[in-house]
Amino acid sequence: MRKVLIGIVALLLSVTWNASAQKYWTLEDCIRHAQEKNITVKRKELVTESSQNNFQQSKLNVLPSVGAGADHNFSSGRSLNQEEYKWENANLQQGSLGIQADITLFNGLQNYNYIQKSKYDLMRSLSDLDKTKNDISIFVASAYLDVLFSEELLDVAKSQLELSNLQVERNKKLVEVGNVARGNLLEIQAQAAREKVNVTNAVSNLNIAYLNLTQMLELDSIGDFRIQKPDSLTIEEITPLQSVRDIYNQSLMNMPEIKSSEYLLKSTEKELSIARGKLSPRLSVSGIYYSRYNKDAVDYLNPTNEYTYIDQIKNNQYKQLSLSLSIPIFNRWATRTNISNTKIQVYDAEYNLTGTKKDLYKAIQQAHADAVNSYQNFISRQEAVLSSEEAFKYTQQKYEVGMSSAVDFNIAKNNLIKAKSDLLQSKYEYIFKNKILDFYKGISLKI
Repeated sequence: MRKVLIGIVALLLSVTWNASAQKYWTLEDCIRHAQEKNITVKRKELVTESSQNNFQQSKLNVLPSVGAGADHNFSSGRSLNQEEYKWENANLQQGSLGIQADITLFNGLQNYNYIQKSKYDLMRSLSDLDKTKNDISIFVASAYLDVLFSEELLDVAKSQLELSNLQVERNKKLVEVGNVARGNLLEIQAQAAREKVNVTNAVSNLNIAYLNLTQMLELDSIGDFRIQKPDSLTIEEITPLQSVRDIYNQSLMNMPEIKSSEYLLKSTEKELSIARGKLSPRLSVSGIYYSRYNKDAVDYLNPTNEYTYIDQIKNNQYKQLSLSLSIPIFNRWATRTNISNTKIQVYDAEYNLTGTKKDLYKAIQQAHADAVNSYQNFISRQEAVLSSEEAFKYTQQKYEVGMSSAVDFNIAKNNLIKAKSDLLQSKYEYIFKNKILDFYKGISLKI
């Protein structure tokens, strides 16, 4: 008896643990996970990281460039003796070391403009990354709502099958006592069989909806994956939607594709400034430190003393500071051609920005029209459901007292099922379109 009790307790604890371990994903969870795992997002992040490196390098380019070097030579035969500066046949060991640096003081502000261009390129990469995340958010939201829609359709199919099963049991009893013809029972059984198929199809559609969503989330399998059903997902009487123009004006400040096009334009404008800067003179300064040593060198001030390499390096120092001015005069018109081509890029970026704004306006216009139409469609289908319910109740009452055939009953029932399915479809169409409009206004997607 004790072992049985222990087994029951263990089973209950296992069930409780599994229930607590089951995670129900909200829409926000799904979007966050999809953005973290999506390959396209990861690739965009790499592009952004590269742009960040380029921006950092553009700022470092204003620093001096410094280089150092040293050499030590072993030579035999006829070679140049650096100490006496003559050619001789001998075995020599000699070397040199040095360091040099140069910095550009002025080159038509090319470095400054390159910093600005790199900054705008980075901002554009970040905006493109946000655009990719936005696209994923919309796709995930659509798939998430499709799961909810499929679950509600399954509930409708199950409830109708349950009702048909009750009618089957009722008609069996009536047939047994001879109050109903056997044909009515067969017709109701056929209807129940069809509705069982509908349930099977609804389960299949729900599994496919879950599969589509889990694939977007880069999950290996559906497994225990389940979404969190909202407490209430109903459409109440809505306030009038904002105008297309108002939503569009808000979207101009929120949508990353607009920012990306704006940053592209600013980047090409800085590219034009860089091209023009190449017409300007270049002023730079450079410095050199150099010294040398020789194994056979002699200190002529103290010929008897050992002349160490360190002493030679100190005595043979050479220092130079140079100021250089380079003035472009003629390079086969290459700079002018580059300026002309860059101007074309600026014009193209302006057209790109205008086109992006037009595309955004059209998308908002379409989403607004879809939202209005889907809401009106929802209201109409609500009325259709009410009418179908009344018709079904009336037909059911007549059928139960023998004043209506099973065929009429099934027709009324099928009409009600279709009306409810159509209502659900219009409901989720409106919810999705309304969420899209909110998204354009900068409101995050959530249910």
